[in-house]
Amino acid sequence: MSGPQRLVSFVLACVLSVIVAGAQSQTMPGPEVKKLAVMVGRFTVEDELKAGAMGPNSPAMKFSGTDACRWTAGGFAVICEAALHRPGRKYSETSFVYYDPTSKTYLYHAVDSSGGIENKTGTVNGDVWTWLGESVFAGKPYHTRYTMKFVSADSFEYTDESGESESSMKVFVSGKETRVAAAKPAKSQPAQ
Repeated sequence: MSGPQRLVSFVLACVLSVIVAGAQSQTMPGPEVKKLAVMVGRFTVEDELKAGAMGPNSPAMKFSGTDACRWTAGGFAVICEAALHRPGRKYSETSFVYYDPTSKTYLYHAVDSSGGIENKTGTVNGDVWTWLGESVFAGKPYHTRYTMKFVSADSFEYTDESGESESSMKVFVSGKETRVAAAKPAKSQPAQ
């Protein structure tokens, strides 16, 4: 092999290794995605629907259930399935959470057994996750704010606010989720 041929081969090998390394780094979840690990696992749910939340003079109601969340999409997203039991009624919700590197925010999409849909944008500041967005309930749009505060590695407290406008939002449900699955956040990493 002549000198120029070796140089061309060497340059092609370098270009190929840069392309392969770039492709590999693009398929590895970044630190923002890995923050979603706190949501992975099986949780018990205990919450309270506030008095008046289901209409004038409606009583406060407690309900419980489970929320099972797992990595999906090659470790770039989390999918959760919640099953809750209110007095005389079952409720379920499926949600999909991921980090959008373009907007540099977390995104949340959900649909529930009442036909309600939610789309929210999230930010994280220390142990507090704040989700802002809109939901549709009974064909009517509402502004929403869902706040999660991690009080330990295995539990968080939350409030869910809703209103016809941002200024009219009120807490309609609050509660706590506690991890019962073996997977802890530090060990629960996206697939690599």
